[in-house]
This record gives sequence, C-alpha cells and structure tokens, in this order.
Amino acid sequence: MSKAKTKQVFKQYSPGQNLLLPPNLGELIDSHHLVRIVSEVVDNMDLTVILDSYVGGGTSAYHPRMMIKILLYAYAVKIYTGRRIAKALRQDVTFMWLAAYNRPDFRTINNFRSGLLKTTIEELFKQMLDFLLAHSYIKFENYFCDGSTFEADANRHKMVWKKNAKRYQAATEQKCRELFKQIDQLNEAEQIQYGNKDLEEVGTTGQAVTKEQIAAQSNKLDKVIAVTTSKRLKRKAASLKKKLSTHQASIDKYERQQLISENRSGYSATDEDATAMKMKNGEVLPGYNVLIGSEDQFITGYSVHQKNNDGACFKDHVKQFEQHGEYEPAAIIADSIFGTQENYELMDDKEIAAYVKFPLYHRERSRKYVENPFRKENFIHDQNKDSYICPNNRILRFRYVKTDRSKNGYISFSRLYECENCQGCPFAKDCKGTSASNRTIKVNQSLEHYKQQARNNLKSEECDILKRKRSIEVESCFGDIKKNQGFRRFHLRGKQKVKTEFGLIALAHNLRKIHLKSTKQAV
Repeated sequence: MSKAKTKQVFKQYSPGQNLLLPPNLGELIDSHHLVRIVSEVVDNMDLTVILDSYVGGGTSAYHPRMMIKILLYAYAVKIYTGRRIAKALRQDVTFMWLAAYNRPDFRTINNFRSGLLKTTIEELFKQMLDFLLAHSYIKFENYFCDGSTFEADANRHKMVWKKNAKRYQAATEQKCRELFKQIDQLNEAEQIQYGNKDLEEVGTTGQAVTKEQIAAQSNKLDKVIAVTTSKRLKRKAASLKKKLSTHQASIDKYERQQLISENRSGYSATDEDATAMKMKNGEVLPGYNVLIGSEDQFITGYSVHQKNNDGACFKDHVKQFEQHGEYEPAAIIADSIFGTQENYELMDDKEIAAYVKFPLYHRERSRKYVENPFRKENFIHDQNKDSYICPNNRILRFRYVKTDRSKNGYISFSRLYECENCQGCPFAKDCKGTSASNRTIKVNQSLEHYKQQARNNLKSEECDILKRKRSIEVESCFGDIKKNQGFRRFHLRGKQKVKTEFGLIALAHNLRKIHLKSTKQAV
C-alpha cells in the first residue's frame, strides 16, 4: 500500500501586500557592513569648512555630509559615474539607508563632485588623516612613496604634439613669406622703390612672421583692390588676402598649441591637461602621473602630476603635506628615481630621514665597478692643491665651476677638473675612451655629501626592515586600486577635477582598509 503524498508548504508570498509600518532599512544591513564604516567615519569628520562654503538663499540643498557619504561609498564599491550612483540610490538598500531616502539625480551628484569637492577635497583628506591618527591606524612615521600612471578621460587618437605644432607653424610662416613676395609684385610703386630686395616687413627667411607683418601686407592688398581697375589684379589681390587670413588663423592655432603644451611634449585635444605617458602595458596614452605615500597600506598622501618622471614630481608632492594638515613623516622610503640632489636637499631641509637610493647605488656596489681604477672616486684627491691624481700619476687641475640646471629649474654647481696632458698615456683609451680632449672629471660636492648620507642610511638595520616593507606598501595600494577596484582611467577631465577624483579614490581605499581591519578584529 503506497504512502500518502505530503503536500508541500510554501512561505507566504504576497508581492502586492501593503506594510502596516514602513521598513527599517538598517535592519537589512549587517552590523559590520562597509556602508556603516563609511557613515561612521564621515559623521566623525569636522566639515565646517565645507558647510561654510555654502551661500544662503534659493532652494534647499542636499546636505553635504550625505553627498560625501554616497560618493565615498560609491567609489568604495566600484561605482564611479554619476548616473550609476543615482541608479544605486533608487535600487540599492545600502545606498538608500546611507542617503536616508534622499535621491539626488546624476547632475546634482556630478556638480557636487566637480564643483564643491574640487576646492575642499584637501580638507576632506585632512579629516581622514586626523581620524586615522586618532584611532591609531597610522603614526605618520614612515612614508613609503611611489608613483603610477593612470589613463585620462581623453581620446587616445587626438594627441597634439608640440614638435609638430612648431614644424607646421614654420611651414605656414614660409608660405606667408612666399605670399609677401607675390604681394610685392602687385604693387609696382613699391617694386621700383625696393628693387630686388624684400620689404622691411617681410624680414629674412627663418625669422618668425608676426601679426603686424601680415596686417601690413593685408593693408597693401586693400590698397591694390581700391586703386587698380584691372579685374584680374583685383581677383588676385582678393585671393592673396584670403590665403593670408587662412595662414594667420593657422599660425594662431599652432602658437596656442605650443602655449598649452608649455614644457610638455604635447597634450590631448579632449583634455588639455592630460600628457602623453607610457602606461604599464607599454602603450603611450594621454594620462596623469599619480604619486602616493602610504603607511600600513593606508594612503597618507597623494598628488597628481603632468610629468612622467616621479623624481621630478617629488617636490610638488611634498608640498601637499601642507594642504593635508601639515603632517610631515619622520622618514621617507622610495626607489632610486627619487634620488636627486634637489630631493635630498628638500628632505634635509625638512629634517626628514631619507631612505632613498640614488641611480647608481646598486651599480657602485658591484665588484667590477668598485675595482675600476679609472672611476673618479678612485682618483687621489690632493686637498691642499685642490687637484686629482690619475692612476698614471698625471695631475687633473681645477678649471672652473660648472652650473647645471635641471628640467625642474633646480640649479646645481660642480667643480670641473682637467688633466694637463693625456697624450702618450697608455691608459688613455680605458680612461677617457675615444675622446680627443684630455680627461675631465666633474665633482658635485653637495650631491656627494647627500649620497654618502644615503649610503649610511641604506646600510642601517632599520633600512633593511623598511626596504622589505616598501615592496608590499605602495605597490599594494596601487594594485588594489587598479586590479581589485578596476580604476585605471579617470572619469573627469582637467587636472583639478582629476585630483578631486583621486582624492575620492584615496579616501575610499582607506575606508575599505578600515573596514577590513574592523572585520578581522570582530572575528
């Protein structure tokens, strides 16, 4: 006899049923959820500076504390565009709870991010550092520094190159000079006056063509058009005037391109602040160079630059300390690209210990390099006579002080010494190569002093610990941002807005790190 089949019982499901009381969204969110960390940290921030920036009058505005919360949480969960954030506010329970049912549209979100935050992001980051210090997440002792390139929100196929602008301008100016000669031929009176010589306005080939010269030639054509009765000459003059106007517009465009480029190789037509940079995958794309400092994998400083060389950006990066609350670390740990005289001097002036290699640090430790007798370091220095003696006992005497200027504008001084006579020396080829002149050496005493300080610091036991930590500090931060968060390209244009966006990225990274630590402590 078969058993009776048991009827399946389902839980109640009534989609259209109304609730007697509105639901409490907080009950639906875990007590250790990231969104609660974001809300708690922002609630503890002093936003007086941001609140004071609001001007009274008009309709009521969304509270900036709420706007900051939803932006930071959005960046922490990999939502970077205004439309997607606005969508999450309509659909995601965590966003609804965080915004207390407020629903700013994407325009309001974008305007807040690109407007108010553009001028107050530094204050917000300062408040984050205050929070991290107050809760002992960081001590601001060791500052691990490095840089990485991020792609700009720009068309990769619309790069404007400074060298091309110069070349095109020169070609256009040459066309103008040729037009000047044709204009000269139209005016018989001036042709008789000047003979076979160019007009004063024309100048010589190779000199820049000015607006005044083009205006003078244009006026000359106006006179020809007004005076002559020949229709052919009038058409010719009108055609030349039109070409002059076109060339003037082209010259103006090329001059503007060079002005925008400044000391850069070029820029993107869709984001004029973006510079062509080599990305990690080897592509050359419009982008920005971002330098950060970290401690215990918290981002404790950041800056955005238009130069690809990290060492050349370091001085401006250090200036950010003042904007981030004037926090200055006890020590800075960085790789050899930062090891320049300018950077060593900067850290020395601020009394910051420099655990920073210089470019030839590893090479000079090799046996082959150390034992090379023709290195200037192996020449004997006679301090009394201020001269050097080479391995063949020939004297290199002081000649003059050489002044060097870096691309940053930093000026350094070196003493140049030259051998009295290298002729007949059996070691000449090994010592100075194929150069026909005598062997010279250049000694920068200030740089040598800083390099010796660096050697002493890098040989210490403390540095061994810091060097091991450096490989897992800054690179871990960039790896988390690029790989885990998928943030490799900015979504805003212009250096100041890009800086604002990376400020949000840095804040969101720190909030995720706080959440991770608090979760481990809870377990």
